[in-house]
Amino acid sequence: MVTALLPSYLVRFNVFNIPTTLLEGMIYILFIIWLFKMKKEYSLTFNPLKWFKSKKELFNPVPNILKLPLILFLVAATISVFVSPNFESALGLWKAYFIDALLYFIIFIYTIKSKIDIQNIIRVLGLTVIVIGLFAIYQKITGNLIPNPFWADESTRRITTFFGYPNANALFISPILLLTLINLVKDKKKYLYQILNILILILGFLTVLWAESTGALLGILAGLITIFIFTKKTRLITLTLIAFVLIVSLFIPGVTSKIESSYISINETHLSASPTDLQLRTSQWRETYELLKTKPILGAGLAGYQTLVEPYHINKHIEIYLYPHNFFLNFYVEIGLLGLISICWLLIIYYKLSYKSEYSIYSIILSSVMITILVHGLVDVPYLKNDLAILFWIIFGLTISIYNTRRGAGVVERAALEKQ
Repeated sequence: MVTALLPSYLVRFNVFNIPTTLLEGMIYILFIIWLFKMKKEYSLTFNPLKWFKSKKELFNPVPNILKLPLILFLVAATISVFVSPNFESALGLWKAYFIDALLYFIIFIYTIKSKIDIQNIIRVLGLTVIVIGLFAIYQKITGNLIPNPFWADESTRRITTFFGYPNANALFISPILLLTLINLVKDKKKYLYQILNILILILGFLTVLWAESTGALLGILAGLITIFIFTKKTRLITLTLIAFVLIVSLFIPGVTSKIESSYISINETHLSASPTDLQLRTSQWRETYELLKTKPILGAGLAGYQTLVEPYHINKHIEIYLYPHNFFLNFYVEIGLLGLISICWLLIIYYKLSYKSEYSIYSIILSSVMITILVHGLVDVPYLKNDLAILFWIIFGLTISIYNTRRGAGVVERAALEKQ
């Protein structure tokens, strides 16, 4: 249910004057139910300090290698609440992007134990993409319910769907498109599922295309290239084509001069009234760099970037965005150097677990999904948002599930329970 309703964070309300969302409420209810289930079936203690403890690694679906960086990640986020110049906003972001997401992550890796479970999770995410895609078709045809008049205009139309702005759709859908390729391969003889998979891929890609997110398209392309390179049958031809394109592009008239002019334009400090997306991003990164020189350890704190970067903001006619729009700078600014180190550590572990998993379409595509997120994340914000934070940990959890099926985590435990 939670996986199917990730966009439900848009439904907001207060409980005892504390802001919350429908998504958050569902996670808390699910976590309480899960705790009592674990208490009954696995004799789980309600002492939080012992949740990750087990006598043997084999019995625990949480790999030992993951525990320390996860703790550091949460510690960094917690410190950043108190560093922030906007304490209340920071507390809300800490709750939504870190506590809620990690609670769901823990439930997820204890629950998703088989390849069938993984395929079902991907289908559920795909159903959400279908709903978003149908809304995108309506907006593309009519221009209705697009909040920004410029995006609503037929000549410059960009769909926004439920999220209210185009890039949110691309950030959410792109990883799911790559994940759906797992089902496309595994559902060869299941014709109804194949129709569903194809529908997800078509509607999802059209939504990304109509959102006009260049970063998302490049991310998807990078993910597909990763799949082709790691698949033995397509590796040689893929590498040959990449080399061919790179060599030929050097001999196309104007390519070199265009690269040089682009380099010059992105190094301009003062931007025109209508700068390119790349100029905007590089301007943000320069400002962020100047900010980080003054706060190299703790960063700006959660919800602190807009406030603290303002003195370094040169182009006053351009708004100050919530984040620097770069995956690594986002974490560095928001949760400090420790946060940056911990997320990099977690990414290394992600690929290490994927490498240790069976060499199959699951591990190959899950590796490519993270590539898609990271490439898109070079120019955007693929984590610091309610649904995206949870989606990130779902993807991480899928890789752990594949790893666990390889190492047999939980198998001995279940067998022991059956004997009792």
